[in-house]
Amino acid sequence: MTTNETVNRSEESGPAPVEKPQRRGFFAAGQYIPYSLLLPAVVVLVGVLAYPLFSLINLSFKNVNRYAYLANPGLSKYIGFDGYTKILGDSQFWEVVLRSIYFTAELVILSMVLGMLIALLLNRVSNWVRVTIITVLMFVWAIPALVNGQVFRWLFTSNGGVVDYLAYLVTGDESWKHYDWFADPTVGLYVVGAAVIIWGALPFLVLGLYAALTQVPKELTEAAKLDGANAFQTFRHVTIPVIRPFLMISAALSFIWDFQVFTQIFTLRNTSPEPDYWTIGVYLYEKGVVASKYSDSAVISIAMILLMLAVLVYYIRQMLKIGANER
Repeated sequence: MTTNETVNRSEESGPAPVEKPQRRGFFAAGQYIPYSLLLPAVVVLVGVLAYPLFSLINLSFKNVNRYAYLANPGLSKYIGFDGYTKILGDSQFWEVVLRSIYFTAELVILSMVLGMLIALLLNRVSNWVRVTIITVLMFVWAIPALVNGQVFRWLFTSNGGVVDYLAYLVTGDESWKHYDWFADPTVGLYVVGAAVIIWGALPFLVLGLYAALTQVPKELTEAAKLDGANAFQTFRHVTIPVIRPFLMISAALSFIWDFQVFTQIFTLRNTSPEPDYWTIGVYLYEKGVVASKYSDSAVISIAMILLMLAVLVYYIRQMLKIGANER
């Protein structure tokens, strides 16, 4: 190819295209698009969460009750931190908080352990047994918490309850025929109350844990067995690290749900829970709805939020560590 041919061909193709200077800053390369897509969700969150939270905080600094709020709103006035001093200085409030912490710890531990055991069982049984168990769990999951509470109240009633009758058949002791499970609040709350709440929580945990177990590579478990590891060692050193992210998430969700539990206890005690049955959710209902002390209930709500956040910070930090280690 001669020089003249090269010049003629370059002239026919025209001048080389000039590259446009790239825009810099926020709008460079369409960087605004993700933010514009997130904007509707942010607006909804502000409307659904931010404004109610601001109203709740504002209410906690007032002395608002049913009379001051409905009959004569002008009587409500700002009292500063007097409402917080009143609630935090109430011994009953701290009794309820401690009871809620103990109760929540029991619920989270038992539900996670039972959920893991059933999930491991699902991972080992035949297909038709697995389908049957999952179907039953889905049915249980579909039952409202209010119905669960009512059913368990009938099961544990001292007037011909099913549990009392079964205990009598097993032991032959006549005293079981009319045993009152709710006479002792410790038994009523930490046994019956825990049973109905765990019953409703198991479907989510079992299905989630089973799905997580299916993601454990078989190559890892087989390699552990070849190295001489027993079943417990394989579960501890192979399975747990793989499913740890879901364990953390499910434990955090269980804590959130169990710490503010209300419906099951409210139903078990026939809509009138005694003070010894009060968890923080029930205590909030008694103050805000029954006694119509709206400002007091606002203070209790904020305290409940702060208590949950204090615990959830640990879970969030653990999740961040897990994410950093996987990079």
